Amino acid sequence: MGCALVFAASVGITARAAADEGRTDVYVDCHTADQIGEDLCATVKDKIRHSEGYTLAYNTESYGIGIHLSSVDVFAGIAGKLSGDLSAVAVVFTIYANQLPGEIYLDSSVLRVGKGAIDDMSSQMLSAVGQQVNANSDLFNKMRMAAQPSPSPKQLAPATP
Repeated sequence: MGCALVFAASVGITARAAADEGRTDVYVDCHTADQIGEDLCATVKDKIRHSEGYTLAYNTESYGIGIHLSSVDVFAGIAGKLSGDLSAVAVVFTIYANQLPGEIYLDSSVLRVGKGAIDDMSSQMLSAVGQQVNANSDLFNKMRMAAQPSPSPKQLAPATP
């Protein structure tokens, strides 16, 4: 699939805590008006929440990978029983960081997703996130180092005569 996505930071976990744990934040933004798109979005978020390497983020205030999903029912408006069986899903992967002027484009794809392929497609998206994290590992390592607090200077005891 050649794309990667990352979504990070769950409630109660700060970017600093995620960085300390070596986890990458992944922000998932969904504009899905159809049931397959809604289910795909929810499944991607759930897999990120339960992954060992990523933290689901609810905003782009720290740094991480963004996954942007938009979908439409391919057969909506066509008479018949096909509506709800297949969606076209656009997926865009980005890098975000509070030091950047905005999100940086990484990759994109348009996929056809059937209602029976949601789990497989969400797994492929998570795999793509891993590819993007690996391809941009130097950048993420620099951001992790910048997010870590610098050690405070040691207080010296007053000299005694």
